[in-house]
Amino acid sequence: MNKPRALTLLVFAAAAVSVTSFAACTTTSINNAANTEDAGVTPDAAPELDAGEDPDADAESGLPPAAAVDTLTNESADDYAHNRWGLIEADTLKTYATTWATADTAAATAAPNGRPAHLSADARLVVLQLNGANRAAGENFVPSNPSGNVHVYELDAFRFNETRDTGLVSNSVRYQASGPTTDDWLSRYGIDPSRDFLVFAAGENAAANGAFFQELARATYWLSYWGVELDHLAIVNGSLQKNYTGALGSNKTPESSISNDGFSVKSLRRDHTALTLPLEDFLAIVDGQLSAPNVVGGFDKQFIIDARPTGQFDRTTTTASFFSTHPGQFITTAWSSTGAPSEDATGQGKSYVLYEGHVKGAVSFPWASLVEDAGGANWKYKSKAQLAQIFTDAGYAPADRATKVVVSQCRTNFEVQVNGFASRVILGYPTVHFDGSLVEYFSLVSEHPDAAKNLAPADPAYKYRTDTATRSQRYEASATAGQPPTTTESDTGVTAYNVASGTTATDRKVDQAVIDRNATTTRKALDEDREYKRR
Repeated sequence: MNKPRALTLLVFAAAAVSVTSFAACTTTSINNAANTEDAGVTPDAAPELDAGEDPDADAESGLPPAAAVDTLTNESADDYAHNRWGLIEADTLKTYATTWATADTAAATAAPNGRPAHLSADARLVVLQLNGANRAAGENFVPSNPSGNVHVYELDAFRFNETRDTGLVSNSVRYQASGPTTDDWLSRYGIDPSRDFLVFAAGENAAANGAFFQELARATYWLSYWGVELDHLAIVNGSLQKNYTGALGSNKTPESSISNDGFSVKSLRRDHTALTLPLEDFLAIVDGQLSAPNVVGGFDKQFIIDARPTGQFDRTTTTASFFSTHPGQFITTAWSSTGAPSEDATGQGKSYVLYEGHVKGAVSFPWASLVEDAGGANWKYKSKAQLAQIFTDAGYAPADRATKVVVSQCRTNFEVQVNGFASRVILGYPTVHFDGSLVEYFSLVSEHPDAAKNLAPADPAYKYRTDTATRSQRYEASATAGQPPTTTESDTGVTAYNVASGTTATDRKVDQAVIDRNATTTRKALDEDREYKRR
């Protein structure tokens, strides 16, 4: 069964809980069945405030203290087929879609036989497919049954984030989608997440980079941040095309065809914003050499992971002719480009970050190491036991959950969603995300060869520069003048800057995030989200 846990923190960008009272809560959840001695056990409900009790130092705000991240976790059953929420198998979705009117009565050690028992009879099953299954002609979607409260949608191109103004960065890097955007999305699909059950699924996942697999996890992270309970969220393990054994059809529910009666995340009166780290908190962890007390939920130690492929982390990517003549350069694409570095001579018009390497103290933890059939058409998580061992081998053992927070990031905080879901929702490790990730971090320079991109010591934002020996990895200088540094790490070395060669289609380009040099905070978007829930 799934078990709520509240012990460890990983820095990714997600969290999950939804209730109707805005008090600090425990979302640690165990995927329980209905007819065992644990019958009816669900994630701990948010405690009600006593009459006259001040929920926060700001008594006028009505906003309680932020929930601790170690309360916003879930531990999966050893057998994913026994999960009621979190990571579910395609057969569990089939059971839900065909028996939704009946509450689950199966044992916790068995697959469910109906609607999760903690949900009300009027709860809707909302299946949100990223695309059609394309299993055969007309076999694309889990069948809708509106009269039985089963609604199936095909999602649009919205990727559960948007450009925000953090105070330092604006109109470039993407972060958590705002409150108004989230409410609009819930309205379009007629969702009341305090009542309904949301299942995200990939119909056909043949994308070589696993983008759909990453998006599924990103969706749950985003909604968790806004207060949706983990036991109201699930993703399907593997594609429907390869795993769904029930009937698939061509019909889906049209957008805006059902109402959620004006539901707003404002009614989820709890604060889960601790699941997303602003830059200044992330820098405090880096500057504290992974021993920064109380930056995240009282944990005194941190474990930063980088979910990119190892060749990007250590600057050793050599899979194309371009890299043989530009070793260690132009590897991490900028906020304005997508995907991995180009492997042809033209660069396909892509732009790159201002320098390469990794955050000081981070460990390489490629997201694809957690997946079976990576690069194929199925994309499923490895077993719970395998995931736990992979985390242990990377440097984070189960016992670490009591004292150590894992801080997770990648290029844009999409790859690392796979790691974050595994840690927070499968293993039950407390987890947070540095949402801006490297497209933000690698934009903050003061010694770049292009002086126009540098923060000056007189700039208020100078304190956020990251191209220092204590904040980013440096490398031995090349023995050949004008060549990039070697890939040998050296604390007394140099930064591996990317320098644009020109502006034509065949030139290599760099693209800095839009930076406010007068910035004194990086928490603006986070504060706006907290304020939105005060209203």
